Amino acid sequence: MSPSPHDLAEMAAAIEGTEVAARQWLQAGFSPGDAAAYVRAGCFDVDRTEELRRAHITPGQIAALGLGWDFCAGKVALEELRVNGGAQAKTPVLW
Repeated sequence: MSPSPHDLAEMAAAIEGTEVAARQWLQAGFSPGDAAAYVRAGCFDVDRTEELRRAHITPGQIAALGLGWDFCAGKVALEELRVNGGAQAKTPVLW
C-alpha cells in the first residue's frame, strides 16, 4: 500500500527531506516523530537506521554517542556501538 499524499508531506516535513526520502522512512515503518529524532541524531540512511531500531538503540542513545552519521555512513559498526560505545564515543554506553 502506498502512503497517502498527506502522510508523505507530513514525513517530508518531519525529516526536512524530499517525498522520495519520506516514502523510504514510511515504508520502513517509522513514524514521523521517530524518523525526525533519528535524523536529528545524524542518521540519514533508512536501512542502517532500521538496524539501530532492531538493536533497540534509541535516537537519544545514538545522539549521546555522537555517532549517528558515522554509523549510517558505514564508518562505525553496530557491534562497536553495542559493545564499547564506538571508538570515538563521547559518553559511556548507557545500555
